[in-house]
Amino acid sequence: MITTLDNTAVKSFLKIAKELIRRKKYKIIPRTYNLDDVRVNYKEAIIRIGIIRIESIWNYILELKEEDCFRISKDIDLSRDTNSEVFEFIKVINGKRVYIKLNLKNDGDDKVICLSFHESTR
Repeated sequence: MITTLDNTAVKSFLKIAKELIRRKKYKIIPRTYNLDDVRVNYKEAIIRIGIIRIESIWNYILELKEEDCFRISKDIDLSRDTNSEVFEFIKVINGKRVYIKLNLKNDGDDKVICLSFHESTR
């Protein structure tokens, strides 16, 4: 459940993220997921949602609203900035519930990082 304080953080995150996306400052982390007991890579996961061009995911991310966020947590991946927060969203795209996990990279060349974009298993 998102608290009032968290809601303020989501609003601020989305404002920054959307501005970075408009400036084409973004990156997708290539991952594999277990979907329906099948291992699929991130490209296959996006195609399963009905999105043909990988770059199109950023248009859907631009449509995210505060109420689409269901959790904020600390990034626990040691290869990234562990002091950053991860924002998790559920958005309906092409009739499917899609799980979207984002954070910001702040190392002098700020970027929005898409950690997950696939059909929700929730």
